[in-house]
Amino acid sequence: MAGVFEVAILARVRWNLHSLNNEGTLGNVTEPRTVVLANGKKTDGVSGEMLKHIHAFYMWLLGDKDKFCEPCKEFSPMKADHEKKGVKATKKDGAEGALDKALPCPLCDLHGFMLTHGVAVARPSTLEFGWAVGLPDQTHRSLHLHARHEMGSEVRQEGEEAGERTAQMLYHRPTRSGVYAFVSVFQPWRISLNEVVYKYVNDIDERKKRMELALEAYKALFMRTDGAMTTTRLPHTEGIEGVVVVSRKPFPAPVISPLKDGYEQEIRSICNSNGLEPKPFGGLEEFCALMDELKNEKPYDITAR
Repeated sequence: MAGVFEVAILARVRWNLHSLNNEGTLGNVTEPRTVVLANGKKTDGVSGEMLKHIHAFYMWLLGDKDKFCEPCKEFSPMKADHEKKGVKATKKDGAEGALDKALPCPLCDLHGFMLTHGVAVARPSTLEFGWAVGLPDQTHRSLHLHARHEMGSEVRQEGEEAGERTAQMLYHRPTRSGVYAFVSVFQPWRISLNEVVYKYVNDIDERKKRMELALEAYKALFMRTDGAMTTTRLPHTEGIEGVVVVSRKPFPAPVISPLKDGYEQEIRSICNSNGLEPKPFGGLEEFCALMDELKNEKPYDITAR
């Protein structure tokens, strides 16, 4: 078997009563993310940055910290570009040498980084995440009023009756529920690939372990989607269904948005005519089983063509 070139995950996820991603706070009101689709409709969204961060966190949590670079051991967002603990690359190393020094770290390798100290070079992520976009007719929002009070059972301030509580702050927090279109692409063929000279810096066994780690982190992402405001709005994940597309040759796994009704059938038609393998799933258990099935394979070797 040639190995896994690319994996695309196209799904509809039902999250209830969450607040995973927000625009920010204006005064005492937290505004949820709003996105506008091509047809002009406004809907709810969870950004790809948020989803990618969740996946990276689970890779960090599940991975062997001894293999991580010093910044990634601390889950630093700077990764290899950390000013004090990052890669020490010089102009003599060049872009090739700088990548050779950084790619041994699994988190830098899979989630990408940019070096600006000594040598300027970028390493694009092997994992791509789009917005999780709420289906406009299946997404709902509500805004809740909360009050933060002083400690103690009574207050006796001038002009107040005994027994009254004094509110310190009133604030509004959003809660959202809906069905969200999720798209992500994983490129195992690029694991450990120095793309300046197109040579792998790690052997196939290490590359396979990294592929397994990324697939396990996908499972964790949906088992518990731990994003913004989950201390009080942990999502009720009701279900997930969709298609995993596997490419085993140098051809991209197609991404047809689950926003579109009938996307599964279109994916199957595209796959049948291009030698790709669609793997439908109807729940979290089936999705996790597909991720475990892919762990038995190896990443594609682009240099062996």
